[in-house]
Amino acid sequence: MLYGIRETLMGADLALEEKFRRARDLGFDGIELITRSAPQMHGMLAFDEAGRDELLALRDEFGVGISSLSLASWRNANCLTTDPDEWARGKAHLIEAIEAATALGCAGILLPHFQAMEPHLEDPRLEPDLRGIREAVEEAGNPEIVVCVECTVGIETMQAVVEVAGHPQVGIYYDLGNLRETGRDPAGMIRALGTRGVKMIHIKEAGAELLGEGDVDLAAVRDAVHEIGYDGWLVFETAPTDDPIAAIRHNFAELCRFL
Repeated sequence: MLYGIRETLMGADLALEEKFRRARDLGFDGIELITRSAPQMHGMLAFDEAGRDELLALRDEFGVGISSLSLASWRNANCLTTDPDEWARGKAHLIEAIEAATALGCAGILLPHFQAMEPHLEDPRLEPDLRGIREAVEEAGNPEIVVCVECTVGIETMQAVVEVAGHPQVGIYYDLGNLRETGRDPAGMIRALGTRGVKMIHIKEAGAELLGEGDVDLAAVRDAVHEIGYDGWLVFETAPTDDPIAAIRHNFAELCRFL
């Protein structure tokens, strides 16, 4: 397993260098960057050469990789549409993101599908969305990177997303806490999806801020992860709390106690 952390969890408004330093000191293998134009987020650096050079220099200096891009910009340019021009813009944006992630050595890309973007099988936008994602992966030409839909739907819809996408690099970014908060069984869904569906995993508690104090059954999740043979990234998206470093240390120790 490799352990990553969302860039915003280690403290508010940290400089980019300090994020890499803290991630290293806390024992993480990588950072998940968020592509949003905001002072506390640095993912937009991935889209220009100077920004990528800065990120790669910090990666090499601190020995902390960039696990993934959380493509917040997908909310504004995506393929979840029946409008051909909007669809083409979304696909072009995803190709650009895959190329940027490839240059940074990322393992994956998160595509948020929440609220109005939540997958529904009767939605006429769903097939073009997943077709656009599939075509972007094929055209970008990186056979290793995974592109992951993050959503909080039931298992039947998640399985349909994987089936309709129809590509071994396209699957689900599986969030333990989000799914438990909506009354679902994280371990059971992991088993049902297998590694064909589960491409990356967000570590998060439900009903509490700290791991082990809420409703996520980490022992059951551990067993399910081992049963399907998942050995990829576990990316922390836990609550930062009033003391983010203490919370991260607790959460890391709690996860390692099970895994």
